Amino acid sequence: KKSAINTKNNSIIYKKPTIFSKPIAKLESGRLVLIKKCKIKWCKITSGKYSGWIEKNYLWGKVK
Repeated sequence: KKSAINTKNNSIIYKKPTIFSKPIAKLESGRLVLIKKCKIKWCKITSGKYSGWIEKNYLWGKVK
């Protein structure tokens, strides 16, 4: 499974890959996330019991 580290404190997981969609949760920096799939600027991730989209530039790791 692909994973990455969240680099921005209080980065937001969204329901859809746009900042105008519903926010689901905030992630602290250093949090490990599992990557499901990625688009140009967004990645669908899972962290704990939360699942949604996060901006790709907040992730550190092998994100494509």
